[in-house]
Amino acid sequence: MKRPINIILFLFTILLICTAAKRITFNILAPAAVDIPRTIQTVAIIDRSVPENEKMNILEGILTGEGPGQDKLATQVAIDGLNSMLQNSSRFRVVRTAEVLKGSATGRNFPEPMDWNLIDELCTKHEVDAIISLESYDSDFIVTNGSRLVDRKIGDRTLKVPEFYASGVAKVNTGFRFYDPEQRSILDQYQFSHTMDWDVGGSSIQEAITRLLNRDAALKEASYSAGVLYGERISPTWFRVTRDYFRKAKRDPDLAEGARMMEANDWERAIIALERAVEYGRHRKVKGKAAHNLAVVHEILGNLEESKNWAVTAWGTYRIKKSRDYGYILTRRLQEQERLRQQLGE
Repeated sequence: MKRPINIILFLFTILLICTAAKRITFNILAPAAVDIPRTIQTVAIIDRSVPENEKMNILEGILTGEGPGQDKLATQVAIDGLNSMLQNSSRFRVVRTAEVLKGSATGRNFPEPMDWNLIDELCTKHEVDAIISLESYDSDFIVTNGSRLVDRKIGDRTLKVPEFYASGVAKVNTGFRFYDPEQRSILDQYQFSHTMDWDVGGSSIQEAITRLLNRDAALKEASYSAGVLYGERISPTWFRVTRDYFRKAKRDPDLAEGARMMEANDWERAIIALERAVEYGRHRKVKGKAAHNLAVVHEILGNLEESKNWAVTAWGTYRIKKSRDYGYILTRRLQEQERLRQQLGE
């Protein structure tokens, strides 16, 4: 009795695979989490994360196993990440300075804000409108090891065999302030932790640990990423998003053509074919899937209002369930688009 049931389940799975929606990926520009006044066009980045009590910081490094000057070098890498991200954005002109100031009490907590006279001096010196300061930094790298069973092909068979592994976790704690001298205000004060994981295997514990990314390289990579993350917080950023679309339904040639044109990035011909499918399609599902695809095409082209209208049609008129959730996404994107226009001054 089991064989017929298994055959039915197999055929059902194949049917799901064949009829499942495909996915298309593209870039969108998302607004920054923090609204920076349009009067600020140029910024300078400084390092103010040097602890006031350097002897205490050296002692802490010895107790935690950190090498001398490790955090000092990593802070510059974090600033490199922030500088690189902002240089590639269209929002600010950035000056990467060599300014290194004392400020942090322990490396983990924010110091008192800088004096506004000093902020004025730095802005004048570097000919900028505002100052972004790295004001706290601390790092740690933890290594664990052990053994596990993994699948390995041996001849014609796949067997479970033991493997030794080493895992590394790099964690950096950073704190940034964004000073606006004109308004005498701190536009943003943000402290966060960022971690990155690595995992390698080997025939022995020693081999696995040897292959693991070394401590300095791991902390540099995590620090750079932390700087990039803060840049994304204060500047509009491009992100990759993925959307579902339909390739065919009941052998409708217009829907299939529209999907092929989407895959070829020929948006004009895709719209023509999909609109034909909506108008002349013989089945409700065909019309609904074509309407959903039109919503995706118009989002890719940046026509968010038109995209939302097609998603509403696909769900409201033709009951395409994917379009209901897609409509929520487009509603949020329309709200973000208005905020983005304000941030970019459009």
